[in-house]
Amino acid sequence: MLDPAELFSLSPHLEGEAGQRADDRPTLLVTLGSYADAGHTQALIDDHLLDRLANHKVGNFDIDQLFDYAGHRPPIVFEHDHFRQYQAPEIALHRLTDSVGNAFLLLSGPEPSLQWERMVASVEQLIQRFNVDRVVILQSMPAPAPHTRPVHVSGYASDPTLLGDREGIPGIFQMGSSFTGLLTLRLGEHGKDVIGLVAHVPHYLSETEYPDAAIALLGQAGPVAGLELPIDGRLAASAPVTRRLIDSQIAQSVEAQQVVARLEEQYEQWMNQRALSPRPDVPTAEQIGAEVEEFLKDLNRGPDAE
Repeated sequence: MLDPAELFSLSPHLEGEAGQRADDRPTLLVTLGSYADAGHTQALIDDHLLDRLANHKVGNFDIDQLFDYAGHRPPIVFEHDHFRQYQAPEIALHRLTDSVGNAFLLLSGPEPSLQWERMVASVEQLIQRFNVDRVVILQSMPAPAPHTRPVHVSGYASDPTLLGDREGIPGIFQMGSSFTGLLTLRLGEHGKDVIGLVAHVPHYLSETEYPDAAIALLGQAGPVAGLELPIDGRLAASAPVTRRLIDSQIAQSVEAQQVVARLEEQYEQWMNQRALSPRPDVPTAEQIGAEVEEFLKDLNRGPDAE
């Protein structure tokens, strides 16, 4: 593996500085792209946080080492006889301050296409350098959900006990990995706390901006990350406008109304089932270890022991 330390460069005004103070243990929010940014949720969160909170750029990853330009083709404008406005991709680390003065880090940008293990190792070096306490990954996925109901947010973690009462996604299945999936796995193997929050975006809105999903994620990310994250401003103002536009478009199609009605019925059935079947308590690692030790003691006593 090439040296992970060479993959990240500090901003010029920070070169030569050490990491965070020993008593400063920020949370790292990650909004790197995954399979798809359903509802443009991660982009909305990035724009909102960088617009509403004091921040500065800490540094950049070497995008040429990580990005598949031919596979994703960044936008550029061709005007008559020349090119302009090339939108270069960027994977950047920012330091922000929340509404009550707590510092945290934000890692944002497109999903790395190449050198995943090296990128994970580089992120882990940054976690150590800046004394990061917890990693919280924010993302979204298309789901069979209606826009007329609250956005559901499910969770995953490097250690399931970190989820508390939060639900994961039922079932066991094999899937193609994402970078954030590998990041969660590797950081967990090295004893780091990682919690992922996933907003379920109505599948018929996955290609358009859906502010409700970003608001739902921010509302749940705050308590999980120990931060006061704002949800006001342009993001909050755009949510009811978007809902009205969606309602107007749905009203123009009987077929679309039928689809939404079926999704509403499924949503209510699912919520009722959740209410009847609460998430069971997950034993801690210490509890599991104690039970194993007791089991081994019983084996050592033998069948004749009293």
